Amino acid sequence: MIVSALLTVALATSDAEPPVTTGLDAFTRDASARLLEGRGLPADYRRQLLTMSPTDRLQAIIFLRRSGLLSGDIWLLEDVLRPSGISGPNEIAE
Repeated sequence: MIVSALLTVALATSDAEPPVTTGLDAFTRDASARLLEGRGLPADYRRQLLTMSPTDRLQAIIFLRRSGLLSGDIWLLEDVLRPSGISGPNEIAE
């Protein structure tokens, strides 16, 4: 009886949809692919990051720094914490 219940639950969860990817997931996958191919970040990477939530943006910046893709660019704290979609004077600063 317990075995059949466990099998039912296992089969029900195996048909579940894959987890939804966030902008952060897609960005880090793209950045990882670029790193493995020996390419740098796209020219508009700052705009891509500014469309993310501040939490995702900070995680993406940490990922880029640790992977070596972001070595010289400065991100001001106000840019990191800025709500998504709001442009400002430092949006395109490089």
